[in-house]
Amino acid sequence: MDHQTASLHAGPDGQITPIPDANRQGALLVLVAAVLWGTTGAAQVLAPSEASALGIATARLCTGGLILLAWALASRGTVGMAACWTRSTWALTVVGVGSVAAYQALFFSAVRSTGVTTGTLIAIGCAPLITGLLGLAIKERLTRVWAVGTAMTVAGLALLSAPGGAVLVRLSGVLYALAAAAAYSTYTVAGRMLLSRGVDGRVVVGTFFGFACLPIVALSAGDDFTWLTAWNGIGVTLWLGVGATAVPYLLWIRGLRTTAVSSATAIGLAEPLMASALGIFVLGEEATPWTLTGMAAIVAGLAVVGRAGTDAGEPATRQ
Repeated sequence: MDHQTASLHAGPDGQITPIPDANRQGALLVLVAAVLWGTTGAAQVLAPSEASALGIATARLCTGGLILLAWALASRGTVGMAACWTRSTWALTVVGVGSVAAYQALFFSAVRSTGVTTGTLIAIGCAPLITGLLGLAIKERLTRVWAVGTAMTVAGLALLSAPGGAVLVRLSGVLYALAAAAAYSTYTVAGRMLLSRGVDGRVVVGTFFGFACLPIVALSAGDDFTWLTAWNGIGVTLWLGVGATAVPYLLWIRGLRTTAVSSATAIGLAEPLMASALGIFVLGEEATPWTLTGMAAIVAGLAVVGRAGTDAGEPATRQ
């Protein structure tokens, strides 16, 4: 039995449902991935000043995406990779590839425009609502537990950006971040739908991120990439590509196998929590009572959403 399907069991009606223990493991994998993603904004700050937001996004995606693509090819071969391009999957694949490329460019533009904290808070904080609504289209239930946990985390995000904190808000950055949230939600749902059609998780992330290099390289064709020759340019690129892309997305796609997209994106709110913690303890940003209360609310909300993922009746996955 494949390791990615071993955590599922078939009911009397033939419906395949995740086992509760597998759901807990899936939620934990998504959480670890979100923590690693939370380092991206702080890492961008450490890049050379001449590096553009689009240039950093391109370097990250090409490094991490090609690693993921190579891993998928080595694991599943060309026959396995073809599963993303069948009559029933190619449209989802195209949507996923485009959304991944769009997210990278939009997220780093948001961070560059309105700061690490605000850009991350909006881009990731809005994603659970968008993804929850999109999840309805693939017949996933939005439970009361999910709603309570998501409300707690969103309230925590609001407290993090309350007056008195060192939060910069610019309209252009807010718009970039909202668009990034929509892109993130879109490729999350597309990935979940491909998994439900029996496509291997490594193939999904390898295809999404490997092929997303093409449009983002075209967009950044006129950029100056000489900053990649500096030691901090190389270091930031390697961390963003390996530690904040290849590793967490492999964890994310495996966790998504047994975690509803609504719960996965709510757990993903650990990303701005991590970004805020790095801002306070590494970058020296001010820690106000609102900030600390908001961080506590996010932790509590994540715990609630994590329990939502253990409800055996939550997402049904068909193959």
